[in-house]
Amino acid sequence: MSPFHIEHFALLDSTNQRLLRRAATEDCHRCCVVADSQSAGRGQRGRAWHAAPGTALLFSVAWRFAPGVALDGLSLAVGAMTVAVLAEQGVLGLRLKWPNDLLAPLGHGGTGDDVAALGKLGGVLIETVSAGAAGRTAVIGVGINVSAVPTARLRPDALPPVCLDDLVRQPLSRERLLEALIERYARDLPSFADQGFAPFRDAWWQARAWAGQPLDVRLPDGRELSGGMVGLAPGGALVIEAAGALHTLVSGEVSVRAARS
Repeated sequence: MSPFHIEHFALLDSTNQRLLRRAATEDCHRCCVVADSQSAGRGQRGRAWHAAPGTALLFSVAWRFAPGVALDGLSLAVGAMTVAVLAEQGVLGLRLKWPNDLLAPLGHGGTGDDVAALGKLGGVLIETVSAGAAGRTAVIGVGINVSAVPTARLRPDALPPVCLDDLVRQPLSRERLLEALIERYARDLPSFADQGFAPFRDAWWQARAWAGQPLDVRLPDGRELSGGMVGLAPGGALVIEAAGALHTLVSGEVSVRAARS
């Protein structure tokens, strides 16, 4: 039996939006909404998420957290869970870009360590809504390119897209991958509720993109930093060393990229 109640749609505006609307008026803990296509899919900072119908795994799950549970680092924890599941499916070399992107080597046999060889496989988008006295409901949206890459025009600074079929010898079933992912989330989200980001911190750090390489960081106010990752704060904030000083990045509005020569 599935740990979530699953609803499957051919087309939605957004799986996250569908669950957010429901969570605002009813208990939808352990609900999962899946769509073959989205007309208004969203990624980080409100950017559009494009995928041709049936070519990506697009879903959202709702999980209610008790009052007082801090959700700092949840997107990083879900990223670490997702990479672990994909590794079990034979998808190796994946990397995590702070705070919520799934990256993969371009082409077979990559290690994910070469700056020029990373592409965007997918991402995690978390939004929350109050559940009143019951706490807060997190709507966890996940998008993974499975059998094709988006054809929409990329932003000049965007990483090239990559899909799972580029990374494995045998195609992966969207249905089986969804089942494996939501089973993992159902197993690990209670640990996050009890212990926060701590149980997932090492796994995220081991899978971080551009380890030991210089980064360019754009802050919400437009300022730019150049430096390297030196650690993660307990709540998942990224610590960068730049110009001899430590900077703690806590906002999803921060843009982190590998430095270009």
